[in-house]
Amino acid sequence: MEKEQLFDQIYREVPPEQKEQLRAFRATHPVRYFETNNAIWHYITCGQGPETLVLLPGGVRFGEIWFRLINALEQDYRLIVPTYPPLTTMADLVDGIAAILEIEQIIWTHMLGTSLGGCLAQCFVRKYSDWVDHLILSNTSVPSAIPTKLYNVSLKVFSLLPIHLLRFFIKQNMHKLMSSSIPDTDQAFWKAFWEEKEIFHIRHMTRAELMSTGKCLFDYAKNYTFSPEDLGDWPRKIVIFESDDDPVFKLPARESLRNLYPQAHVYTFHKAGHTPGYSNPEEYIAVVKHFLKES
Repeated sequence: MEKEQLFDQIYREVPPEQKEQLRAFRATHPVRYFETNNAIWHYITCGQGPETLVLLPGGVRFGEIWFRLINALEQDYRLIVPTYPPLTTMADLVDGIAAILEIEQIIWTHMLGTSLGGCLAQCFVRKYSDWVDHLILSNTSVPSAIPTKLYNVSLKVFSLLPIHLLRFFIKQNMHKLMSSSIPDTDQAFWKAFWEEKEIFHIRHMTRAELMSTGKCLFDYAKNYTFSPEDLGDWPRKIVIFESDDDPVFKLPARESLRNLYPQAHVYTFHKAGHTPGYSNPEEYIAVVKHFLKES
């Protein structure tokens, strides 16, 4: 079966307008590639306007997952949206993002990171503070709020699981994380999206690739320590997006993030789960635009 036929088969229960939106996005947003010493990076660059915005995805790793936000912002901003290669340290991810900005000749940028991407953004701004203007941290955590013992045990278990069970677990976990708060009108779309990712990507990934997200978060929790003084002289704006029912980063973790950035403006989504960008897309897009326009 050809890829287009398979796409139609996978998305057969998805409303036609949603299916065609994704198809049109892919046709008009080609992926760029470059190679570092230890990885091949894929990223989308698009949009127009005098200001640049880097969108850092979460543990799903695929930059394409931001496609609705990209469509909403690309008339006003130049966008850079990476897909993470299977690197296992935050330092390598930080250097990869810096390499993309150098290739694209970006002098300064706004940065929005969600979940894992928010952790990455916090590491990036501490190494390259002059590169970042507005910093939006969405549904993310400080290093000390991530349970290192749990991650360590989980990584050991994952290293022993049969590879097919590991792939199944990751696919189901990603779908569950997103679908728990996604409106009924989008459920079929995201179910199909993850089925497609499983067919074309996840089932072909090695054990090391499948475990790379967990290893990055373990590295973040174990090897990074932040304090409010880190960015005390940094004159830029920080915004925190959180959800009042986030099942991943619960109230203590959210409070730790706010305490780390007392200068930040906090916006709370209600009943939006861990992924307000997908569960409440219209509200999410509106507040992103609002905070980016604030000086």
